[in-house]
Amino acid sequence: MILKRTLSVLFGSLIGLITLYILQGACFRLVESYANNRLKWAWGNYIQGTIDPKLSKLPLDHFVQPPKENSSVPLLVHLTNENDYSQKVFSFALPLRDRFLNFVRSEEDTLRNYEIRDLQMIRGVASPGLRRAALLEDVRDGIARREGDLIEYADACFLFVIDDKSTTGYEEKFASLETTFGFLLRNGMACSLLPADSLEDLMGKVSYLKANHGLLAENLIVYGEGQTAALIMEACFARPEFYRGVIAVNPSRPVPAPNLKSKTWFLGITDGDLHLDDVKCSMILDWVRIGRQSEYLYPSRLGGLLRTNLQNEDLPIPSLAIAYAVQCNRYFKEASVLLPVAPAQVQGDTHHDLVESIGIRTEEGGIQAKRAADPLPEAMEDEPKFDCQMVSEYREIHENDPEVNRLSNRELVLRIGDSLKEMGEQVMSQVEEKDPLFMRFYLSLKELSVNSTE
Repeated sequence: MILKRTLSVLFGSLIGLITLYILQGACFRLVESYANNRLKWAWGNYIQGTIDPKLSKLPLDHFVQPPKENSSVPLLVHLTNENDYSQKVFSFALPLRDRFLNFVRSEEDTLRNYEIRDLQMIRGVASPGLRRAALLEDVRDGIARREGDLIEYADACFLFVIDDKSTTGYEEKFASLETTFGFLLRNGMACSLLPADSLEDLMGKVSYLKANHGLLAENLIVYGEGQTAALIMEACFARPEFYRGVIAVNPSRPVPAPNLKSKTWFLGITDGDLHLDDVKCSMILDWVRIGRQSEYLYPSRLGGLLRTNLQNEDLPIPSLAIAYAVQCNRYFKEASVLLPVAPAQVQGDTHHDLVESIGIRTEEGGIQAKRAADPLPEAMEDEPKFDCQMVSEYREIHENDPEVNRLSNRELVLRIGDSLKEMGEQVMSQVEEKDPLFMRFYLSLKELSVNSTE
């Protein structure tokens, strides 16, 4: 009789534990606050992240180990392992993804309470409207006039980069992103749809944002698809210290990962055919692995993720990408003190340097791919021509000057811009109104020339 009672109690306890485990699993999948709390119970806070020794004995997704690099394993196996790892370790974001999906399907006119303005060359920046009291450092840096003044900031800035030559109009694309931007704004993130037609153009615009609107763009997260996915990877290769997060969907060409230990989180999303191109596959795996090279727990687990064959959600940005951007923002909002911005160190900030990283120089001085099966990426074949009104007028005025005829458009942009800059800010403002494309070229090239001397 006693044995029967004991077995009954044990069986009841076992059933209770199983029920509790199933219940907490359901809460983890459906209740965002519980998922976030369980993440912190498992990993600790963002500053002092440590694995909980007791919870680590449970079969929870938080404790899955990142895949190990093994040269003897086929690339397709590496892709599968990375996808499985990312799916498990980032499973805590499923309730956040659900909340985003519910938001975009139910909310309307989501930008009505937010200010949208142009910041010179950056069009249509939506700000979350956050304010804080200015510190003494803000006054010293010229951000505020007096200590205690209210100044605007954002926890992060999300840039959706599109091809400047895209056939889809800017207004149409921005309209399709309004609800998505509304969700990010509610999470304290500024947003902008950023057209870019070259590496120099993108770097110039990002440099302008960082230099002139640092409180909005301190934690910069960039998103691109296809050609622009490769473009933002090239920009991060050149200046990795500028970016907190890079989200690249189906990059159109291989781009080498930064040589330095990366502080930039990276999410790669592909349609599953990446294994058909060994060079592209190897390089995106490098981005993922370098993103996880950190002595801190959160980036060592989440800093580099790769997902393949996502379910089609019929959205301009996948919910996975939005959840990753929000998590990246949450981490750096608290943990950026651990990762101070380092002095600029250039990995290679021109198309030439990028080509050199994945190609070889022939005896005739040209560049060819290291593998005969890998053609030279299209975007690396054509250097920007820097055609604009100011350059055309300058050449017309000096058409009989052999020295001017010998100069390239790039050199003329720098020469004209430097001369105008010496004449003062008022003149530069007038030139910007007359030929904004010239100003875009000039600021981009000045940034690159500064980098090359550092």
